[in-house]
Amino acid sequence: MLIYFLMLLIPLTMGLLQPLKPQKSYVGFWLYFLVLLVFCGFRFEVGADWTGYQNIYEAYFNRDFEDVLKISEPGFFLVNKFSDWLGFGYAGVIFVGSLIFLFGCFSYARKTLNPWLAVAAVMPYLIFIISLSGIRQACAIGVGFYLFARWERSAILEKVAVIALAVSFHNSAGVLLLFVIFGMKNSVFLRISLAGAVAVFLTYGLDQTDSFEKYKSVYVDENLISGGAFFHVLLIAFPSALYLLFRKRLAKAGLANTNVLLASILTLIAMPLLAVSSTGVDRLTLYFSFVQMWVYPALLSAGVTSRSVIRLSVAVLVMAIFFVYFLYGTHVSAYLPYKNILFD
Repeated sequence: MLIYFLMLLIPLTMGLLQPLKPQKSYVGFWLYFLVLLVFCGFRFEVGADWTGYQNIYEAYFNRDFEDVLKISEPGFFLVNKFSDWLGFGYAGVIFVGSLIFLFGCFSYARKTLNPWLAVAAVMPYLIFIISLSGIRQACAIGVGFYLFARWERSAILEKVAVIALAVSFHNSAGVLLLFVIFGMKNSVFLRISLAGAVAVFLTYGLDQTDSFEKYKSVYVDENLISGGAFFHVLLIAFPSALYLLFRKRLAKAGLANTNVLLASILTLIAMPLLAVSSTGVDRLTLYFSFVQMWVYPALLSAGVTSRSVIRLSVAVLVMAIFFVYFLYGTHVSAYLPYKNILFD
């Protein structure tokens, strides 16, 4: 557990000590990205789904590149096939998955007022737990975060294309289309209609694919219960509530963000839906984790209360999340002991 704690301590310390004025250099930030890439990308037998994804790799082994059109998540299929073709095997899949996720995560963090604190905010759960286990969705989240980092500079067609790429890794990334729809300047009725069309497409249009049927069966029909789902969603719901509470103060400081606003509203709406599909809601709200990355640095910069209190509160919160999981988490044994192919 010590290695995880040390990896967390670096961005948390840097984030709490960073002055309020914008950084002039991001060299150290991107050097840490490389360190974290080695930590995540070269791990060995670490993660609750390690064996499951290894089985997927072996299942793809006997399939040809031409089969890409028969796969409902072709992006991940191609990563597996190219890794096999280049001779990197399953280790190559792990590395590429970590690279895609971390680059997207760091790209979005770079756009916040405190990139170090933004990374630290999502490290205990999103980085240490989700990205080290759910490789496909981690790739989709990474692509989504990269899009949010470039949101204002991207045309609608570019946004849709990037979301399509994210969907090619994990079908659930289709939820990102809501940000495109509600970001349009058309009438409210048209936007709501388009949102409904997306919901219908995700419900029925993808119904014939093997992965969608599996997700529907597991997350809705059988309502697979995720014991910690409420607390996982709460990690996003709490800063979402803070954003809505201090929205006017943040807007006056020039820190309003339409994507954060929509994600905050969607997260709070999703909380009651945990009773319908705890794991499904848990997985979907992961795409809204950027709320944590934006809100905590924004609250600190705007000084909505004593900055010392904010720093202390964020430090306590991040450390509490880390220690609760690594001391009491049900699946923590899948992450301990940590092993790395470069050092073992």
